[in-house]
Amino acid sequence: MKIVMLLSNGFAPDPRVAAEALALTEDGHQVTIFAWDRTGELPPVEDYQGVEVIRCKINTTYSRGPLQIFKFREFWGAAAAFLHEHPADIIHCHDLDTLEPGLKFGRKFHIPVVFDAHESYPDMVAHLFPSWLVFLIRRMEASLVPKTTAVITVGEILARHYQKMRAPRVVVVGNYKSLTLTKPVSPPSVPPLKIIYVGGLNRDRLIAPVIQAVSGDPRYQFTIVGAGAEESRWRELAGSSTNIIFAGYKPQSEARALIDQSHLVYYGIDCTYANNQYSTPNLLFMALASGRPILTTNVGEIAEIVRTQNCGSVLADLETTSIRQVLDKYFDADLWQRESERSFQAAALKYNWDIAKQSLLRLYQELESRL
Repeated sequence: MKIVMLLSNGFAPDPRVAAEALALTEDGHQVTIFAWDRTGELPPVEDYQGVEVIRCKINTTYSRGPLQIFKFREFWGAAAAFLHEHPADIIHCHDLDTLEPGLKFGRKFHIPVVFDAHESYPDMVAHLFPSWLVFLIRRMEASLVPKTTAVITVGEILARHYQKMRAPRVVVVGNYKSLTLTKPVSPPSVPPLKIIYVGGLNRDRLIAPVIQAVSGDPRYQFTIVGAGAEESRWRELAGSSTNIIFAGYKPQSEARALIDQSHLVYYGIDCTYANNQYSTPNLLFMALASGRPILTTNVGEIAEIVRTQNCGSVLADLETTSIRQVLDKYFDADLWQRESERSFQAAALKYNWDIAKQSLLRLYQELESRL
């Protein structure tokens, strides 16, 4: 089958989109990604491991608020023109901001449309847009979702959200990772306890409390991998502490290597950002695949998974004393080993890419049988 994926970023590459596109290509499908290169820095055409990537260059920046509407209309027009010129058997729309042109074209020409919801888009932009505009986006989503052929989500909580919205078919394809072949490091019976965070350095990530809790204490080493608007503030907070390491942005292969060298993975998010209630981050599944215990805040599906799998700790609060008390538990080699094994077992039995890939391929086999 010929599959056209619509994507509102430049595919640099986007890890989720890349994993799905490669899985479908390996299964014998022809996949083309039509991506929006907002900076014009990426090649207009690229062969990504057998996946054709064609980039639309409409210059803009991210986080422009309501002004972005005009650029989106331009992108939607370009996506519609692309679909006219490149016939597809299935249109795969990554996130809500590509669904309108994909669904409009698909319904007109009777082509199945898959909506791949990476997150709850209205909740993601709620802090960027005025409330009246967020309301309109929610209305648009509610009207479009029932018209899709199928909806793919990253987690169970988000899946239930779209089932309530009357999606005709909902399939979970998590951001799961392949199991690592690296043996776990030795339990942290001797300091320092190596803690790692990987992800965006954004306002909704609660990194500052951990910096404050461990800064200057040689019993702990906190490595922060990523880039974002909050980096300079957190660097200032860390000051000259040598046990706080800012490693910058790393591709996933390098991030996985750093996780394999660490003892504990931290991911803390702010509950006041509505989209975080659905949070199932890449870091969670990298930690599970590497057999690392996870320390997280009591927010989102990540907290639910950590509790259910008993593979880490959910912080009751972010007070310095509370954080240190939880961290100090992991100097117990037996406890660390038990939680490490549970993490790896969770990945082996449920949260690994081979299982997620099969869910994706079964959906496409089902869609192909209807054509």
